[in-house]
Amino acid sequence: MRTFLYQATLATQKIIDTLQHKDKSLYTLHQIGAGGDRSIGADLVSESIYKEYLLPLASINSEESGFIQGARSDYIMLDPLDGSDNFLSHIPYYGASLALCDTNGRVKEAVIFNFCTKEGRARVEDKVIRFAIESYLQEGEAAFIALESLPLTKCGIFEKAYSNPHITALLYQNHLKFRSLGASALSIAQSYEVNFMLFMGNIRDFDSKAGLFLCEKLHHIRTNNFTLISKDKHIFDMISHIVLESKG
Repeated sequence: MRTFLYQATLATQKIIDTLQHKDKSLYTLHQIGAGGDRSIGADLVSESIYKEYLLPLASINSEESGFIQGARSDYIMLDPLDGSDNFLSHIPYYGASLALCDTNGRVKEAVIFNFCTKEGRARVEDKVIRFAIESYLQEGEAAFIALESLPLTKCGIFEKAYSNPHITALLYQNHLKFRSLGASALSIAQSYEVNFMLFMGNIRDFDSKAGLFLCEKLHHIRTNNFTLISKDKHIFDMISHIVLESKG
C-alpha cells in the first residue's frame, strides 16, 4: 500500500460517511478561511478528519486553516471540501483535492476524490489511475484502473462561466458545448474524460496543485487570467485563441 494514498482514502471514506448524516452543524457558516472563502461546518469537519489521518505523514497547507505542522518536512496542499456551495445546495458534485509536495513545492503524489461517486483519481509516479474508494480499501492496487483519454465526448467544463459572458458567447459561436459544475479541482480531474476544462481567473493552488499534476500529460496552460486543459490539441488551440483574443 502507498501510505499517502491509502491514508487519504481512509480519511475520505470517513468524511463521506460523516457528510451523509446531513447534520445541521455541517451547514453552519464560520470564519473566512485561509483561501479567502467563508468556511462552513462541512469544510472544517473534513479538514479535521484529514488532519487525523495525514499529519503523521506530513504537514498540511489547508484552504481552511492555512499551514498546520505535521511530523515530516513534506506538506500536503489540501482543499478538504471542493465545491462547498454545491454541498450547501445539495448538488451532488463535491469532493477533496490533495497534493503531497516536497519542501520545494514539487508534487510527489496527488489524488482528487469525488465524495458523491465515491471515486478517486490519482497520479503516483507516472501512473494516472482511477479507483472506487471501497474497492481500493478492500483490494489494494488491484482496484486501480488506468485513467486514459476518452475519444468520444461532447461537452467540456467551463468554471466561472457566469462571470464571463463574452467568452461564453464565443464558445457557443464555435460550437463548443460545456457545463459549469462548480467544483474546480473535481473538474480538472475530469479533463481526461471531457473535451476541455476552462477556468477563468487566477486559480488557487488549493484548487489546482493536485489536478495539474494529474493532467501534466494533457495539453495545458495556467496563467494569472485563466487555466485551460484539453486532451484534444485542436480544441486546446481554438479555446486558447478565443481567450487570449478576448483578453487582448
